[in-house]
Amino acid sequence: MVAIVNAINVVLTPVFDLICWPFRALAPMWALTAISLASGVLLVWLFGKTSDQKRIREIRDRIRGNLIGVRLFQHDIGVVLALQGRIFGDTFRFMGLALVPMLIMIVPVTLVMTQLNLRFAVRPLEAGESVLVKALVWDVAALDQPITLDVPDGVTVETPPVRIRSTREIAWRLRVDRPGDHALVVRIGDETLEKRLVGGTRWGPVVQRRTGRGLVDTLLYPGEPPIAAGHSVEAVEIIYPPLELRMLGIDVDWLIAFLVLSMVFGFAFKGILGVEV
Repeated sequence: MVAIVNAINVVLTPVFDLICWPFRALAPMWALTAISLASGVLLVWLFGKTSDQKRIREIRDRIRGNLIGVRLFQHDIGVVLALQGRIFGDTFRFMGLALVPMLIMIVPVTLVMTQLNLRFAVRPLEAGESVLVKALVWDVAALDQPITLDVPDGVTVETPPVRIRSTREIAWRLRVDRPGDHALVVRIGDETLEKRLVGGTRWGPVVQRRTGRGLVDTLLYPGEPPIAAGHSVEAVEIIYPPLELRMLGIDVDWLIAFLVLSMVFGFAFKGILGVEV
């Protein structure tokens, strides 16, 4: 499964690179808005194709009719209670009809969100900025071996490796001296592992963690291949600064912006698509 997920990531990552390319000179919110628009429309279309639209429409009509009845007979408590019971029943029936389409939609939504996290969660480091790099090992005994971090020109190691036995970690502080895609090499004994460090002033794909933990982490952190099984290193993580996103003059997290915008666009286009949601 890990190999399958990695293969999906290998295909999707350049696709999203291509989607985001026209927006590279603009604020990242423009690209996120465009992706949210496309996602909202496609998810509503998918909901329409995977749900029983006829039954959903019938239930919606009954709920609307019963709501009108509640207003018309608001002084007759018996009738109102009966109508409210029907409304609750139809609401649960609607939720049952929506369950399978929602479960199907989880798959594309998750794949899109992992690609968005790659691009909109953090930003590249600017020249002169320092950053913490951490390597996590499977076995604490690996910390007793010789440990080094090789860096290319354009990156400076500011501190020697700090071994933290309680968390099975080694930590360094680095400084980026010039922009670029830099290859860091972690050496533990005879083993080596490469991790990319991104420097620059523009937003773009930034891999926070390269991991060998399994399916979930491989899915959540696309952009670099998973660490091979049997390697001493479990994960290498770079603590990048967060990417600033502003929506209507307010700082927002990319996940909140995506969820809000995709729902707004989805509901805006459901009538055009003829989908009952």
